[in-house]
Amino acid sequence: MLQLLLAIGLVTLSIFIHELGHFLAARWRGMVVPRFSIFGIGKPIFSWKWRGVEYCVCWLPIGAYVMVPQLADLGDFEGDVPEAAKNLPPAGYLSKVIVAVAGPAANILFALALGCVVWAVGVSVPAEFNRTEIGELAREIATTGGKTVPGPAAAAGLQPGDVIRRIDGKPVANFQDVINGIVLGARVAPDGRRVLELTFERDGATLTREVFPELVGNEGFRTIGIAPRSDLLVDKVNAGSPAAAAGLQPGDRIIAVDGKPLTRRDELREHFQKKHTEPSLLLYKRDGREITAPIQPRLQTIETQTLYLIGVTWRLETVLIHPTPLAQIGDAMKQVYQTLSSLLNRQSDIGVRHMSGIVGIVDNLQQVATFGIIPALAFLIAINVSLAIFNLLPIPVLDGGHILFATIAKLRGRPLNPVWMQNAVAACFVLLIGLIIYVSYNDIRRLVQYRWTAPEQTAPASDKSGK
Repeated sequence: MLQLLLAIGLVTLSIFIHELGHFLAARWRGMVVPRFSIFGIGKPIFSWKWRGVEYCVCWLPIGAYVMVPQLADLGDFEGDVPEAAKNLPPAGYLSKVIVAVAGPAANILFALALGCVVWAVGVSVPAEFNRTEIGELAREIATTGGKTVPGPAAAAGLQPGDVIRRIDGKPVANFQDVINGIVLGARVAPDGRRVLELTFERDGATLTREVFPELVGNEGFRTIGIAPRSDLLVDKVNAGSPAAAAGLQPGDRIIAVDGKPLTRRDELREHFQKKHTEPSLLLYKRDGREITAPIQPRLQTIETQTLYLIGVTWRLETVLIHPTPLAQIGDAMKQVYQTLSSLLNRQSDIGVRHMSGIVGIVDNLQQVATFGIIPALAFLIAINVSLAIFNLLPIPVLDGGHILFATIAKLRGRPLNPVWMQNAVAACFVLLIGLIIYVSYNDIRRLVQYRWTAPEQTAPASDKSGK
């Protein structure tokens, strides 16, 4: 509950910062601001006045707004314009642009301030996601259509240990970049299959392969069936377990079993399910020294599963990184650009159904907040950058629409027809509300689906007593 309240508070703060930018810019340019809704749109539930401005909370809990009649008359959903704010002289072109841009600019400045905090303190990320090395290749995958097909990466000849450098010619810095490059890809081969070009390193050589992604899951995302390399770092050794008998200690890093190098934890589990009647030779590293020891698993029942285990708990290794504020904002902008490009590309598999609204954003932020306040602030940077860019789109109702109207009027040399503007704004407002309802429905559907299916999906992986 605490994380949920924190997530709601941070998202609300981001929206408030956006509207505060409009408010301060309008006052600076001498424009009349009769109302500042700090939460919600429509008619006020309650309000108070201070220095000639009515501050309020409104009925429809979607965002917030600053009423600036000289910028645009949006009384249909901002509430009635007070008499004192009617028949005002029109604002100049520069003032309109400054006020419209001030909201997104405030979000970027807020993101920059958050980036300074994250840069100074540092944020912990899983070590396996801070690199691009392949640890696991799926030999087969189940597609969205219910078919079982060969894993695309395995079929293309990729191997565990390959380090991915580029996807479709674009460099990748971490495994999240790899996932984004695959999911947001839009290339289609001449034969109609989805395709991407993967450049990777193997044994010092740089290789390139064409890989043909498949769609998986209820959402139909592109995948090639790979997972990052996960280190087998021991966190805890159960007393009296086979691992204790073999001399394993917390902090040991298991490297190989029976001479086979290990790149993921499941490999060790799978090995012991096949070989358990006689000891295996375990190779692990401690303080820079490599140690070998015989070990034989023991049959145990954990969470309704009966498996041959050795009695260890794995440690999720993390690294503390200090990305600069500009790098964080740049990464967020890159993510937004890739997403919008895929959304607008008819050959991609990303559609409006994959977008997240306020429900999805709050839920994602809540999940990130469980890892601490700094990861939450890092995620909030991406939210603010997305909010800034989205509002700059040249769509009536949004800030970019105000800039578009002002620019057209400037080029025409005379104001636009107010009736036409009102109709355009009203139409786009209805479409925007429809979009909000649609993406919110999908957010709730995904949320309910995740809550119902998560325990079933994670049960096999929750073997905390080790492999």
